[in-house]
Amino acid sequence: MRTAAAAVSVALVTLLAACGGGDEEPEPRASVPAGFDLPAGVEITPGGTQLTEDEPATVVYQVGDGAASAVTVTVSAVRRGAIEDFRFFSLDEAALQSTPFYVDLTVVNEGPAGLGGVALPIFARDDKNVLLPPNEVVGQFAPCPNGTLPESFLPDSEATLCLVYLVAAGNALVSVDLQPGSSADAIRWSP
Repeated sequence: MRTAAAAVSVALVTLLAACGGGDEEPEPRASVPAGFDLPAGVEITPGGTQLTEDEPATVVYQVGDGAASAVTVTVSAVRRGAIEDFRFFSLDEAALQSTPFYVDLTVVNEGPAGLGGVALPIFARDDKNVLLPPNEVVGQFAPCPNGTLPESFLPDSEATLCLVYLVAAGNALVSVDLQPGSSADAIRWSP
């Protein structure tokens, strides 16, 4: 049974690494879904763009087959945390050995659709080219409060968020990626 579980674990790690893409840098390209009309004055940031903190990026985010809206995301800080910050949480051994990072960002809904409660595709990418989704934190967490968009997030709304990522022991955080589509569409902030 352990051999089967180990094989599944290796397969999942391999799959996650493959999802992260290769070492090649994609050719920057703007990505706008067919039939989507950009709000006046909004310009899409080409996929593959490399940014630094405090530089905004605008993408079109489509929620399944439903609503789509242009959103502008600005990563203002990437802070290294301490595992002691999680002393009141039940973490497994791997999580206890990880390094937490807190990503402060702002999101502006440029329109035309509301995106209340939606989780944006913002990942941490480590030096093994693995994309890590943000960790969901339930309850109050002082080092990194407010990780979700408000339930009502209409056009012209702005939200300040903080996302928590646990990077595996021995790995380093190399970028924060906004990936509204394929890996070629990813926009990366280097901390």
